[in-house]
Amino acid sequence: MKTKYLLIGGGLASSQAAKELRDHDAEGAITLVGAEPYLPYDRPPLSKEFMRGEKPRDQLFFDSEQEFQNRRISKRTGVAIHRLHTGDKTAELNDGETITFEKAFIATGGRPVRLNLPGGQLGGVHYLRTLDDAAQISAEAREGTRSVMIGGGFIGLELAASLTQRGVGVTLIESGPHIWARFADAALAGAIQAYFEKKGVVIHTKEHVQEIRGNGRASRVLTTSGKELPCDFVCIGVGIVPNIELAQEAGLEIDDGIVVDEYLQSSHPDIYAGGDVASYWDPLFGKRRRVEHWGHAEYCGQLAGQNMAAARKPYDLLTYVWSDIFDLHLEFAGDESEHDQVLRRGRFEDASFMVLYLKQHVLTAYFTVNASAKDLPILQRLIRQKKDLTGKESQLHDPALPLKSL
Repeated sequence: MKTKYLLIGGGLASSQAAKELRDHDAEGAITLVGAEPYLPYDRPPLSKEFMRGEKPRDQLFFDSEQEFQNRRISKRTGVAIHRLHTGDKTAELNDGETITFEKAFIATGGRPVRLNLPGGQLGGVHYLRTLDDAAQISAEAREGTRSVMIGGGFIGLELAASLTQRGVGVTLIESGPHIWARFADAALAGAIQAYFEKKGVVIHTKEHVQEIRGNGRASRVLTTSGKELPCDFVCIGVGIVPNIELAQEAGLEIDDGIVVDEYLQSSHPDIYAGGDVASYWDPLFGKRRRVEHWGHAEYCGQLAGQNMAAARKPYDLLTYVWSDIFDLHLEFAGDESEHDQVLRRGRFEDASFMVLYLKQHVLTAYFTVNASAKDLPILQRLIRQKKDLTGKESQLHDPALPLKSL
């Protein structure tokens, strides 16, 4: 089989790339190959609206079969590419087929970090990444059941909130000193943890899971401190591993992810990469990064599609992420690792506040809870402009003073 553009991965980034390619190249053949047996679908609702039963399965998909046909985009779902040859630009599928391409886009996403635990293979132990994973957890989440959630990151908290809202008793275990230890300080984490506990979620921090026990199915979780937590099922969410093996075996340059330039080109000029697997150059912060955000994947697909069709547009996104847990809407943007000062605007107790990260008096990131939508573009401009905010701390602290004055 021959194609002009080969999209490797069946998620958001490839979906966006396909649309951009067709908009910029009316005739070039486009082929999308995805390992899952589904059309590209939206992952964030899996831990939220879909898990709570608020969004049905058919509303998760970005496009219908008819829309793929209308755009003349070929697709192969339920099959993976297991070998990529950069010399003759061919891809071998695990069903024996070979595809010859002119340009390729690698957006293979990631897979859950799996814990090597005694009892980790028991029935009722779940990881959340795919639609099938979410459906299996949802089937377990009957009112009155008990779940142990291992991991206190975004996925862990989203899933804990959704399960609680379905009437499941949730106990969350986090090995770090507090939830969100990667980016949140103790004060922010403490406020969110207190909120969760008011909702009925039991949280144990500084705890490590020693073993999952049960007779064929998980029925209790043991911690290294001696706690024994009864449960009907277990969910594990401790991060993902980028699926870079295909690119690595093909000889592409790897540095945490697939190394790409500002146009998302890999070390091979006809092979692009984006989304969770891309190690890209962030022009705003002047360093190489790899992020696992929905907005970044969407943008990468759009940018790669345009550039594969002969545009030369450099990466220029202020990366962002959002989440909804109970009645809290969270928004986060920037690079929180780059800071030497943290300011809070508003009170944790009011469940509406901002945490602002600054480095040398320049805003580098923000984390907001139930913030006014009109304030977020202002914060984004401040980050992009790298405005010196020396002496403006009082305005940043005081929610009564408008951010627009900055």
